[in-house]
Amino acid sequence: MRPLLHSLARAAPAGLLPRGGSVLLAVSGGADSLSLLYAAAELSPRFEWRLAAAHVHHGWRGRDADLDLAFVSDHARRLGLPFLSRRADARTASRERGLSPEAGARHVRYAALQEMRREAGAERIATAHHAGDALESYLLARERRGGVASLAGPRQRREDGVVRPMLDVTRAEIVEDLEVRGLSWRRDRTNGDLGLARNRIRRRVAGAAPALRREWEAGAAECRRRRNALDAAFAAVIAPALRHGPATTLIDARLVETCPADLQRLALEAAAAPFSRPGRPPMTGREREQVLERLATGRDFHFEAGRRIRIRRRGAVLSFGLSERAAQVYDLAQLPAGDIVHGEPAP
Repeated sequence: MRPLLHSLARAAPAGLLPRGGSVLLAVSGGADSLSLLYAAAELSPRFEWRLAAAHVHHGWRGRDADLDLAFVSDHARRLGLPFLSRRADARTASRERGLSPEAGARHVRYAALQEMRREAGAERIATAHHAGDALESYLLARERRGGVASLAGPRQRREDGVVRPMLDVTRAEIVEDLEVRGLSWRRDRTNGDLGLARNRIRRRVAGAAPALRREWEAGAAECRRRRNALDAAFAAVIAPALRHGPATTLIDARLVETCPADLQRLALEAAAAPFSRPGRPPMTGREREQVLERLATGRDFHFEAGRRIRIRRRGAVLSFGLSERAAQVYDLAQLPAGDIVHGEPAP
């Protein structure tokens, strides 16, 4: 069995793509997502998956994007799969939220995919992130001095139903799978734009010596191991202690004080995440460290992250909510949750 098919077959007993489950496949038309589409369709009779294909038109690249949409629709039709699509304005979203073009596109993409998941009645959204994406995420996070959550790269499973069953598949194995099937794919010309950070990292990886690449891969693997351990500690210690209300999240300050530093950081980010701007982390790394410094004193304090999120300690209670300034702008009942999973920006 080819590596891609083997990886998807393992996703069923692992619970990523449960037998008999309903799965929305995110398909851009590029090599990675087209290989996911065809491999999942080939295996669906064996695992009784109920599949649908979804495509997001980001509102840029003009005619090329229109052709991508038609391309994916045609392949879904060939396979006899339901097809859903959404058009979004990534440029406007980026401008209004103060995001980079990549972050803005990511925000509208996941919002659109979640909307289509509900429409299709799907339990999972499967994306085609692969081993190369994980390595690029590690190097990008290292360049930006990210924490262990971002250094570890995309998770196989997110709390919102997004799964990535191809993270152990290489780009070469993806291309091999498509060549065996005799399929061509759409190519995004913006992938050559070195003004985009991930494209610069991708070129750096492509030109790296094998020994250096192995060193990077080992570093990324170690970060994933550390994050897995951190996630387990978060689930056991922090998650049960968080008290989420419509306007405030509360946690015992003394509990957070006793945790290791990485778990403290995760606790702060998780508590503040419901009040973050869509597509953005709740606080900068520097702000997070400033909160930890105040927490370590054991004294009461008041802190505002990004002039938006109020963090306050009063005795044993550590509370998180919108600052008075931000609360005047947002209706708390309508406040959108940020695209944060345990402090990790959604890739």
